[in-house]
Amino acid sequence: MTLSPASGATAVWPWIEPEDRGACERSWSALLSAGALRRGDTAWGALALARGVGAPPGHGIPWASWALRLCGRVSSPAAAGDVAVAIAAVAAGGVEGAPDALARGALAARLLARHADEARARRWLVDLAELEEASWRRNPVVVGAGPDAAAGCADAAGSREVVALWTAISLVAGDDLAPARRFAEAVAEPLALLDGLVRLWLDPAAPDLAAPTLTPLLALWLRGADLAPPLLRALSGERASPVRRREIHGLLATRPYRAALAARMRGTLASAREAAVSSPRSRPTERGLVEAQRELVDALGERLRFFEGLMSFRDLLDAGAALGPSRPQGDRAPREDASADLQAAVAFLVEAAPWSESWEVQRFGVLGSREKPVGHWFVRATILKALIEIGEVGRDVRADAAALLDEIPAGELRYFGAFRELPPDADDLSIMLELVAETGAARDRAETWVEVMLTNVGEDGVVPTWFYRGPAGPTTPGAAWAGDDCAAVRLNLLAGLLSFDAERFARLIDANVRRVLDGATEGGIEGACFYDASYTDLAFLRFARLYRERAGEARWATEVAAVEAATLSRMLGAQRLDGGFGTPLRTAACLEGAAMTSSPDPLMVERGLRYLGEHQLVDGSWSAEPLYRAPMKHGREGHHQGRALTTALCARGFAAAWSRRWRGGERRA
Repeated sequence: MTLSPASGATAVWPWIEPEDRGACERSWSALLSAGALRRGDTAWGALALARGVGAPPGHGIPWASWALRLCGRVSSPAAAGDVAVAIAAVAAGGVEGAPDALARGALAARLLARHADEARARRWLVDLAELEEASWRRNPVVVGAGPDAAAGCADAAGSREVVALWTAISLVAGDDLAPARRFAEAVAEPLALLDGLVRLWLDPAAPDLAAPTLTPLLALWLRGADLAPPLLRALSGERASPVRRREIHGLLATRPYRAALAARMRGTLASAREAAVSSPRSRPTERGLVEAQRELVDALGERLRFFEGLMSFRDLLDAGAALGPSRPQGDRAPREDASADLQAAVAFLVEAAPWSESWEVQRFGVLGSREKPVGHWFVRATILKALIEIGEVGRDVRADAAALLDEIPAGELRYFGAFRELPPDADDLSIMLELVAETGAARDRAETWVEVMLTNVGEDGVVPTWFYRGPAGPTTPGAAWAGDDCAAVRLNLLAGLLSFDAERFARLIDANVRRVLDGATEGGIEGACFYDASYTDLAFLRFARLYRERAGEARWATEVAAVEAATLSRMLGAQRLDGGFGTPLRTAACLEGAAMTSSPDPLMVERGLRYLGEHQLVDGSWSAEPLYRAPMKHGREGHHQGRALTTALCARGFAAAWSRRWRGGERRA
């Protein structure tokens, strides 16, 4: 159960009494003694009860306490205690170790069976199961702004617990459940909105600020076409710091946000009051419940007025502060902020060359081999290519790339250098061909690497991942390696061939593009063995741009364009509430993709750049993320990662998006 108001809740719900906790505890003990609980129930049930009554003060909606108060109007203390525990059980979804919803429902049924007809209690639980769980998705995808943003996220907010509270009492008393249910459904949304207000303003650990969580309150504001863009921008990146909290508070205290909340709250409270007034009053139980419903609506209205005043006062303070002489240090405009982030990333990469931290060092050997090879050509080439694309890095990166190409022997382009157990491969060839095209260096040597590739081309023109044969015979005495038909590697190779000599390799390009297109589905490019989906998507976009520019007749241009559009739509539609796309590396990939579109959404780009910038370390780098599959020690398999390697790819995506957003240009592949 995550629908729970925070600090100040004791003032919001003035009828909670200290003795309620003791009454519920006694009821729980009685149920244990009577054998109403099964093995395993006690481990989480006591926590649920404590959370529902008084743990910690002000940080949980006291469902059991409310049930005790309401049941006191209609039934005996014993019955009230059982109902309170049943409600605590239904609401215990967020308690660690609690069983799933079905088990919670079974427990509630056992608790209520002694007070209501079994069939009626079962029907009550079935009705509750049809309601939305009272939980809010963490860091969800939010598509755009306006009326469709966060669609459905605030519907029936937290209805399950509220309906359980108001209808359980009628169930025990034998009254009609329909009027109580109507009121509960009407009052669920204002309860959830005020819950969000309490957290937003009074709880230092509010999950809608300290973590990227979508609450009913934020969902309400995100449905406003004018309100959503500033709020999405403010919620992007890191939100736990006091600096960001002040920014969000200042925004949400302004008149447009107050007005939208007040209008919605007054409408929902009016609906709840109407539902209470229209309830029948023929029986004492029903009259008591109607009285309690009115008290609740009055209390919610009073709390709304309190927070309206609080936000208005905060808005006045911010307006006065805005008249001051200067803005705080570090409060830069988005463009300045992003520029500083990019400069820091480039400085880190330039100073860290040749990036030995990101080399793949195999001190335990490779799959049992006695040799201890080190793979660094591919890593260095990938970082150098990224720096070339970024441009203006204060270093002659092309000279560094030419020096790297000179290190590699003729015909011996292998990931681990002299380690012959691993054959030459298409992935290393692709990045080196791109560097040759960029620098003009080592073209004669590159021809010897290309010759190895051509020896391995199948009759259908498809190029495999591993090159087991060379002009002089086998390239390795070892066994075959997995992943000989990796779609991501093939896309990398296509980029290399298009960069190096598109006309010369037209037949190979044509065959391998067809192979990639045959694996294109609505959900992505199938057949990637060594890289994840986000890398593969970006590899396709980078290939597609080169194919459009350099492939001459481009036989498959129409199909490539269709897959390109679908890939962009899928990637860019996955931006989350925090502005990112899951991780910094995936976010950089999506931003680089956005930079390839004709008119990227400025808000999407700014939110993504802010997310990337606020996940950047103070030295300008990003934490290492897994990039491609690699053998691990003792025969296991994992993914290679490195801080400089991740930083280079993050900086490349960052630079492309920054250039597109504020320079109106486009980074070249």
